[in-house]
Amino acid sequence: MSRRRDWGAGEFGTSSTVAGATRESEGEISGWHVCENGVPMGSDNHVNEALFALSNGYIGIRGTFEEGYDGPKDAKGNVPSEQGIFINGFYEGHVIKYPEVGYGQAETDSVMLNVINSKIITMTVDGEPFSMWGKGSLTDYHRELNLQEGTLTRSLTWSSPAGKKVRLETTRVVPLKETRKHIFFQEYNVTPLSDDIKEITISSDMDGQVTNKPQSKDPRVGAGFSGQVLKMVERKCEDGDFSYIKSQTSFSELDMICAMSNKCNVDGVPTTPECKLVDAQKISHKFTIVNPSKDKPIKLTKIVSYATTQGLNGSGHSVDDLIPVAKTHLDAAIKSGVAHLKTEQIEFLADFYDSGDIVIEGDDLLQQGMRFNIFHLVQAVGRDGMTNIGAKGITGEGYCGHYFWDTEIYILPFFLYTKPEIARKLVSFRVSTLDKARERAKQLGGINKGALYPWRTIHGEECSSYFPAGTAQLHINADIAWAFKHYFEATNDTELLINGGAEMLFEMARFWLEYGSWSPGGHFQLHCVTGPDEYTALVNNNYYTNVMVQDALNYAVNTAELLKHEHAEEYKLLCEKIGLTNDELTAMQEAADKMFLPYDKFIGVHPQDDSFLQKKEWDFENTPHDKYPLLLHFHYLIIYKYKVIKQADLVLALLLQGQQFTDKEKKLNFDYYEPLTTHDSSLSTAVYSVMAAEIGYYQKAYNYFKCTARMDLDNIHHNSQNGIHTACMAGTWMCVVRGFAGYRIYKGVMHLNPYLPQEWNGYKFCLSYHGAVLEVRVNKRSVVYTCKKGARVNFVHANTQKVYLKEGKSKELYLKDKFEDLTSLNFDSVVIDIDAAIPKIQRAHYESWHEVLLGLNLGTEFTVCDYKKFLMNQIGTHRYAGLELYLNEQGVTIPFGKSHDAPGTQSLWALGNKKTEVMKRMMDEDPPSASSTMVKFVKDLKNEGIKVGLVSYSKSGEKMITHSGLKRYVDAYITGKDMGVLGLRGKPHMDMYHRVVEQLFTDPKRCVVIIDDPIGFDPEQIARFKYSISYPVTSFELQTVCDLDELEHEHLHMGISRVIKDPSAPLNSEIIDDWVLGSEPYDMRIARIKNECLRRTSSKIMQLRQ
Repeated sequence: MSRRRDWGAGEFGTSSTVAGATRESEGEISGWHVCENGVPMGSDNHVNEALFALSNGYIGIRGTFEEGYDGPKDAKGNVPSEQGIFINGFYEGHVIKYPEVGYGQAETDSVMLNVINSKIITMTVDGEPFSMWGKGSLTDYHRELNLQEGTLTRSLTWSSPAGKKVRLETTRVVPLKETRKHIFFQEYNVTPLSDDIKEITISSDMDGQVTNKPQSKDPRVGAGFSGQVLKMVERKCEDGDFSYIKSQTSFSELDMICAMSNKCNVDGVPTTPECKLVDAQKISHKFTIVNPSKDKPIKLTKIVSYATTQGLNGSGHSVDDLIPVAKTHLDAAIKSGVAHLKTEQIEFLADFYDSGDIVIEGDDLLQQGMRFNIFHLVQAVGRDGMTNIGAKGITGEGYCGHYFWDTEIYILPFFLYTKPEIARKLVSFRVSTLDKARERAKQLGGINKGALYPWRTIHGEECSSYFPAGTAQLHINADIAWAFKHYFEATNDTELLINGGAEMLFEMARFWLEYGSWSPGGHFQLHCVTGPDEYTALVNNNYYTNVMVQDALNYAVNTAELLKHEHAEEYKLLCEKIGLTNDELTAMQEAADKMFLPYDKFIGVHPQDDSFLQKKEWDFENTPHDKYPLLLHFHYLIIYKYKVIKQADLVLALLLQGQQFTDKEKKLNFDYYEPLTTHDSSLSTAVYSVMAAEIGYYQKAYNYFKCTARMDLDNIHHNSQNGIHTACMAGTWMCVVRGFAGYRIYKGVMHLNPYLPQEWNGYKFCLSYHGAVLEVRVNKRSVVYTCKKGARVNFVHANTQKVYLKEGKSKELYLKDKFEDLTSLNFDSVVIDIDAAIPKIQRAHYESWHEVLLGLNLGTEFTVCDYKKFLMNQIGTHRYAGLELYLNEQGVTIPFGKSHDAPGTQSLWALGNKKTEVMKRMMDEDPPSASSTMVKFVKDLKNEGIKVGLVSYSKSGEKMITHSGLKRYVDAYITGKDMGVLGLRGKPHMDMYHRVVEQLFTDPKRCVVIIDDPIGFDPEQIARFKYSISYPVTSFELQTVCDLDELEHEHLHMGISRVIKDPSAPLNSEIIDDWVLGSEPYDMRIARIKNECLRRTSSKIMQLRQ
């Protein structure tokens, strides 16, 4: 049996062999470093090339080794390495070949190219080439990405096959300072450790013979080319100071140059290289050191520069300028020296982290993930207004280097509220490509006015060949409008608004008037669109699209009013330029006012689109984990016809247009759509984390955050080798700032409503708004706000308190503790298994199974002892393991079947469904009621202000809870009927209990659980609650086969804090509070249970061996 992976429950797979925690096993995890302490092999190397990539928004260099990779192949027999160097925005185009050409489809694709490989450095020791994989021996290996200094370093000791030993230390830096963006440099230091070495050679090369990867079956990887498309047209090898290769594309007609300088000295004495042309497209600077002295370092410094003719609207360099431009940048770097370049890098990052860093106290792994993601974002983003930020940054060929909506919805907010000057460049890119967007709108046919931005692009033209999941995602226009709206709110950048921004807003709004239609009922509707969920395509009235377009239309009209009153002359000139009329503005307002935003009153949610609620739900329960992502295993037609969601769609609308929904609507929609979401896109978990935090599902929010923060470091989606996930990285910031800290902008005013995750000691971040910088420091009981920069900053705290701060001033406010009720007790909630509340429930379970098994004519009686054994055999296995084993002992084998098997069918599930029928009948004939002790106990809890929840694993649970007499007293409950709908797991997991805890708006560490019998539960999961109590079986017949003293001892090893032997004994909140107060500390309990589980596992293994 399988089911949808529950990311919100923390159930996500990780690769334990990539950079991050496992690489730092020799020491503590550092929030400023990502280390590799073992030579990477196979697929690990492929992934780490992306993780250790360096870039600066222009040049991107994968974290490959200078000498290349000659290690073992991966499990599929492929060489797990890509010698990738990329230039952001430098591409080759090709005509898209369709088997059947359709009007208006994208005609050409653009692919970011793997350009001239200039990082090659090789070494020989007495003629033997250096290799890290099997040729000679290697010790003391360490590689480190320093997030604070922006460097990639490597150190190792190598003994050649002949036993000659050297120490190698390398450093690579891609300067982030904008004026240095055309260069990178490498240091390659070799120290002889043997005194009998006769000769060391170091060759620093450039290779113009480069290709992209071939076409892949995975649409996320890239389009690929056949053979070399970036052709060398010229090369020149002069001396160590300046050699170059010039190359050219044929289709896009772009030119580039790569130039290098190499300087080598031995113990401070310069060495002259041998410059030569190698093979057909290679240049080599070879340094030969004869009789090197032991312990005297040989230091090579290599500086490389790139320049291209690429640029929007003719902004690139001319072909004739390439050589002087490359030489100018190279000479400037040589003159400055690498020590100065390193200092500039540190200073740039210090300034960036001053406003962009997030400090997490209490979790080193998540701190590392946070900083790693922030570092990669600033590396990846184009900061010239002519380039943007790719979905994979500049770290790999995934998605062909294309720019998506990821920029506006996920990435731009991070830069907007930390470094707004970078956000301006991203907005400017869209403004610069407005003419291309106008052309694209007309290409559809039937569109006479307006602009439609491309779904995926490099230079402004649509590159998506699959229009149902490309061009049909028309929400891209609304996404760009949303981003510009928030940019202008935060910066009041009137200059950009007047010089292109407003024109862009009006042209996008015009497109919607042309594309939309009016229904007979008088609603403005958008048909045949695809929303963010790419598992649902070409639908009518995707809710996300409609509500975002409504916002975009309103904003266009409001912008016109602003310009009309405050910049009348500029507005008049703009209207004349594009022919904008008052009638058009009136039409935009009417369309916004009458936008169709459906609501289903029967289930209380907004339909994702007109057809979504009518579809059959995807069979998550019987879809194995290895069939995800679905897009790689099922035809789109199969996926499209089911109720299944790839990524946050309507839930994203709840976040971006939160002011349009009530708290109740947000919760109902979240609860409905979350179980249907596979999170097959890396864009999904961040949105679910933020919304879970807003509606009070704090543990779920934290679990989604963990997945988001470690997405690439732990290779959770198993495709980080193709490049990192920039939108997900920005989502990490979103989780903390918009999720845990509750940051929102309502009507131009900042709102914050922070809380502290239970796992942390504190966190800190900064926000830039209206020219001011606000520092937010959250600790256990309070939040400290400080105005670091700007004349003043004003905002609203916790939805009620207005705060005004002048520069340098701070204010400390107490947090509203979202995990505690106002109670003097040591716990704030109790969740009770309904079986523990109803004395005869176990008897009913037994008798139901007895009747079902009697019908099989097994020839033997199903006794109470059989039932006890039946329960015991379910520990850590599926729900019918005990039944299966019992039948096997009777010589009967029945297939497992599926959950929907009808009673009477030959399967274990069918027998279980038959048992449910019998149980319901028994409940109707003799309605169960809670024990008087339990009723008094629940009333007492309510009087003390303690929240109470109920759990029933039975599909008849609703009926049991109603008959028990407890329903009127409880705050939340969940039954077996909800399990499939909500994607909850049964034993050994405690998903049902966690879900009720979330509904109570509390946390497991504040909750007491009362369980009928813990058999089958994971002891560690039980132990994670504040306190756990077991009511052993209460039926007399069952008690007679149980030794309660033995059971009590056993339960203590199962994570249970206490076993109540006498169900009639008094029970109240004060007694439990005394027990909780005297209980074992949380951390000690967890450690003890882990050790006990490990001991028992080891014991079982020994028994099996014997």
